[in-house]
Amino acid sequence: METQSYTAQERRAANQVWAAAGAYGFEPLFLARNTDGTIDLYMNTVVGLVHRYYGDALIRSIFGLWEGDVRQPLLDDLAWLYLENAVYRLELPRRPVLQAVRCDHAAYFFAIQYKLSRQEWMAKNQLVYTMQAARWRKVLERSAPVMTPYESGLAAALAPETVPLPEQLRTGLCGVFAKFALFDGKVRPKAALHLHLEGLFASLATRTLPTQMIKTDRVTVEHSGSVDAGGAGPTLDKRRAHITLRQNAAEDRAYIESCFGRSIYPPERLRKTEQQLCMGDHLGCHLWFSAGVPDPENAPTPEAKHLAEQAQLQADRNRAYYAKNRELHRSVVLRLTQQIRNCILVHQQPHARVARSGSLDPARVWRAPLLNETRVFLCPEEESQPSFTVDLLLDGSASRLHCQEVLAAQGSILAQSLTACGIPVRVSTFSSLRGYTVLRVLKDFADKNLQDINRYFASGWNRDGLALAAAGDLLEYAPGPAPRHLLILLTDASPNDSRRVPPSPENPLGREYDEVAGVEDTAAQVRTLLRRGIRVSAVFMGEDRSAGAAARIYGKNLARIRGMDQLAGAAGRLIQNEIRELGD
Repeated sequence: METQSYTAQERRAANQVWAAAGAYGFEPLFLARNTDGTIDLYMNTVVGLVHRYYGDALIRSIFGLWEGDVRQPLLDDLAWLYLENAVYRLELPRRPVLQAVRCDHAAYFFAIQYKLSRQEWMAKNQLVYTMQAARWRKVLERSAPVMTPYESGLAAALAPETVPLPEQLRTGLCGVFAKFALFDGKVRPKAALHLHLEGLFASLATRTLPTQMIKTDRVTVEHSGSVDAGGAGPTLDKRRAHITLRQNAAEDRAYIESCFGRSIYPPERLRKTEQQLCMGDHLGCHLWFSAGVPDPENAPTPEAKHLAEQAQLQADRNRAYYAKNRELHRSVVLRLTQQIRNCILVHQQPHARVARSGSLDPARVWRAPLLNETRVFLCPEEESQPSFTVDLLLDGSASRLHCQEVLAAQGSILAQSLTACGIPVRVSTFSSLRGYTVLRVLKDFADKNLQDINRYFASGWNRDGLALAAAGDLLEYAPGPAPRHLLILLTDASPNDSRRVPPSPENPLGREYDEVAGVEDTAAQVRTLLRRGIRVSAVFMGEDRSAGAAARIYGKNLARIRGMDQLAGAAGRLIQNEIRELGD
């Protein structure tokens, strides 16, 4: 890239590199930019220092070793961690202010994480992120993230105490990559996909290929670092459970069961449910209904045990967040409870029974003198039977990583308010991975303990249409104590799954399950549930760009909130609408 082709932002970054290098006129091999598009002062300084201490030719030759390799982005990122450690140690005695700049960079690394979209989270390389988190947590003098022995060893190797000399740099870095089976000196290019297509298929392919989409299909429990309305939380912790990638169908099923526990459906019922629901856009997908994740002591595999441990840590954070904001949450519960009770009093008459005392029943009063009947009065039932149930369905995908504690608190608040008004409520969460859409029941209708709602955590993808279909089937399998049902989703209205929509006459090559395809499928499933008599509403807490999709999916049965203080009003309106419908 020639200097005259720089944009204003690139020129600013290049000036930072040149200032650190103490030289001008050379073309930097790298310019550092944050994920939000802003210029990264510290890492541009590192690029300049690398040029000063090791020279441009050496650095270009090192990065050229794996150019074109399938792991090039991973190797580039890890190499810069190695170089950052080296030049920081070399420059710090000359420039003590570098320590403060480094700490600012580390703090910003964690602060920016809550702004990432689910697509950005899922695109992150697991190993790179763990190494970066370990480095910057150490800089901020925080405890290290939970890592496997392999990850701990690699993190230490990327930050050697002894700074390599220029003649040692190439050998030292390549030795680290070889030791940890990352790069053995042989470039392995990405395998190309070759198809021979004719006619209409060839015409379509010329407009859609080549393309590459790499997505992860593993369970990760990541602890959100910013949950308070005012900004970052007290700790910006990003622990994760590292689970192996997909291998085959049998192992996928065993993997799902090991992570989420046995299905609450009998095998035959689960098979029939999949046959009925996993068709059309969901052909080849699977379903799983569970009551949570195994206890660490009962986890069948080391990976499942690690996941269970991380899930417990997130549950502890959920409880701590609720306790920290107890007064706010209590006020929201009281307001919402009062709204629901008032609406019930206006629109629902209590059930009455025939009795020997109470209000005189005009339709039966004639029976007293003629039949000597004493039961000619009406007495209200002491415990009125609920006329409808509520299923709360929490989006448990990776797009909710930054607000897990908030969502768990919202689920608890809604459940407390509904229970206080005598309305049976079930709380579930959904996510998808490896082609499985998993519904985890956190609280069933009969459960009195609401603490289990804190077991919520976010991970994976979300195939919203299939999740809604599964929720409808769960209502058939375990309908609860009332004849009518309200399904309320807490969602960001952004369906996205790693399993593509299968080819069809309209889309011969298939398509991704996201954006238009995901929204269309979810909206169609909402209409299907409405035809079955299941009312569907949504509390939307997402980005502005998804507001239109939310409206298309849920129509008028949608309430948008931006903070916890708006939950009572939004959810109250949705529930009051249902009570009015039942009273008509």
